[in-house]
Amino acid sequence: MTDNQNMAPTSPASEPAVRMPAVVWAAIVLMIVIHGARTYLLGAAADDWVLYHFAYLPARYLIPVSEQDFGWLTGPVTSSLLHGDWLHLAVNSFWLAAFATPLAERLGSLRFVVFWIASAVVSAFVYGAAMGFAPAYLIGASGVASAVTGAACRFALPIRRSRDSRHARTARRRGIVEALRQPSVVMFIGAWALSNGLVVFGIGLPEGEADNIAWQAHVGGLLFGYLAFGLFDTVSARRPAA
Repeated sequence: MTDNQNMAPTSPASEPAVRMPAVVWAAIVLMIVIHGARTYLLGAAADDWVLYHFAYLPARYLIPVSEQDFGWLTGPVTSSLLHGDWLHLAVNSFWLAAFATPLAERLGSLRFVVFWIASAVVSAFVYGAAMGFAPAYLIGASGVASAVTGAACRFALPIRRSRDSRHARTARRRGIVEALRQPSVVMFIGAWALSNGLVVFGIGLPEGEADNIAWQAHVGGLLFGYLAFGLFDTVSARRPAA
């Protein structure tokens, strides 16, 4: 541990109450603005138009490209910015605040945005394939939130010295198998898997609500973030652990 006996004490008041990179703030604010506009400004017909063109509709990809509109291209990404209700948005926002913060600080804004886009696309198509490309909309940042969680398992969760997300900037990237030897990672993934398993069977949820939760996208996102994190990360895997 760093010896800071000779350092002047830092006043707790000088520490920000919420410390998130600008790109994470921007993503959350954008999602709030979009949902607010859909809820309070758009009529039913206009909102249906938004969903058709900007949500992810798996059945769309069974139609030839020549017969598609721009929703074929935008849906997999822009669906991550749409939400079903305020609770859905709040849960995803809090999850992103916790796990996207260290990832964005490590990757920087540009690579974080690229990671967001890639994880949104992958989680959407995992959901689509699992559903047999059925005509059912997918919306929400849950796939991205799961992806940033998977990525955090490779560098942030193993850190024991401090909860300060700034240590994640230089923490050593753990290997795919190596990270699974970390008790904190195993326990977290186990808890995550259990919570999603309960969703599959609708345990603890109102009747019929489990059908509205795309756990397949969660699984796709987590696996993508965990397995593909090294493609976005520039910190050496051989760097001593922070």
